[in-house]
Amino acid sequence: MQVNIFNQAACCLSSNVRKDIIALVEKTLVDEKTELKNLNIILTNDNYLKELNRKFLKKDKPTNVISFRMEEVSEIYISYDRISNIDELYYYIIHGLLHIVGYDHKTKAETKTMESKCLQYLKLVKTAQSSV
Repeated sequence: MQVNIFNQAACCLSSNVRKDIIALVEKTLVDEKTELKNLNIILTNDNYLKELNRKFLKKDKPTNVISFRMEEVSEIYISYDRISNIDELYYYIIHGLLHIVGYDHKTKAETKTMESKCLQYLKLVKTAQSSV
């Protein structure tokens, strides 16, 4: 699987952060027993996500993350305007991946499951970082 990170937000991502993102994606997909051919992670701004949200989800407001699963390339769009630290970036990547895998948060039970899984995978990446 190929993971591409596109940084349209003019923020600096170190090579270590990029490695952590790829490891996080791979671990999440293995644990969720899901294979993707290509994954694009696009860091952008509120205006871009608002446009995507309006066009594809019929909601005229910005959001933190939107993801799309397609046959050849899946994509996760994240608004860097809504991220105050690196853990939030990792969290939104996990959140987007879980949507791609098939999770949703339309009910309280689904929301609880997604939140639990996001925190579980976030804890794994933090544990891996502290052991280096």
